[in-house]
Amino acid sequence: MRLGNTVDTPGGGMVYAVNCLGPQFEGSAFAAELLGANLHEPPGDELVDAVEEAMARYAVVVLRDQQIDDAEQVRFARAFGPLELPPHMGMRPAAMKVRVGYGLYDISNLDADGNFLPEDSLRLIFNKGNENFHTDSSFNTLPTKWSMLSARVLPPSGGDTEFCDARAAWDALPGELRERAREATAEHWLWKTRVDAGKMQISEEMRNAMPPARHPVVRTISESGRRSLYLGAHVTHIVDWPRDESDRFIAAINGHIARPEFRYVHKWRLGDLIVWDNRCTLHRATPYEVFRHKRDMRRATINEYGPEVSSTTALGIPPPKVELTSPY
Repeated sequence: MRLGNTVDTPGGGMVYAVNCLGPQFEGSAFAAELLGANLHEPPGDELVDAVEEAMARYAVVVLRDQQIDDAEQVRFARAFGPLELPPHMGMRPAAMKVRVGYGLYDISNLDADGNFLPEDSLRLIFNKGNENFHTDSSFNTLPTKWSMLSARVLPPSGGDTEFCDARAAWDALPGELRERAREATAEHWLWKTRVDAGKMQISEEMRNAMPPARHPVVRTISESGRRSLYLGAHVTHIVDWPRDESDRFIAAINGHIARPEFRYVHKWRLGDLIVWDNRCTLHRATPYEVFRHKRDMRRATINEYGPEVSSTTALGIPPPKVELTSPY
């Protein structure tokens, strides 16, 4: 299937429009919208192929006008890989009251009753950390693939999501930094951005449940064959480097990835479902008035392969309560 303004699937089936939304570089482009999908129906081979091909090229794909429920979002996500289930993070049941469906991450400012979260809410602290450029799940050892964020309720202003193309950033990386990056391994830690925010006390249980993970700074994306930088705000240091040298390198690489020419800013529309590749993009949320306007966003994250499991369960760390089984 070729990608362009309008694409016909093999065999004369569904017709999808794929339009570039972000910056275009020599021989590549970043971020696109895919029109014509209907996620109220189970995703067929034609849609799966169209999304896979668009993701290999653009790394961020917006499916418009998808007024879906939690079960439909989970069904769509599973067409591309096993769910990465939300981890318990060592938190007590009182802090784990679930508002959204099984397998989804709650990226909102709402409590289980649909009211605004209080100022000291752990989720608001997490959301504040998400205003730094990061990639989902780099802090665990599961083989992360994509995230899929569904817009259910939107504020009238703010709450945008900015994406950076770490593939184009690698292509444009100066030679000296490129050579150093090839040999570097970074340590990623979930709690780093929360500690940096200065509003969260990390208990020993939480530290044990979400230990750091190490990944090469440069990786190759199997579907496209393109190389990409893999850092972001969760990185604490470069393994076996002196601290000052490590800090300078991380700041230089993260600053390079976040340059405006590698960036796409998404202005959300109700019903947007955005899919992005965690292996080759960074993203961040922009602020909005969290005690005045509701923002209900729900995220599915998938891995390349393996069972449907949370990072804490994969490590054999007992949850604070029995984990639910899927109702879908």
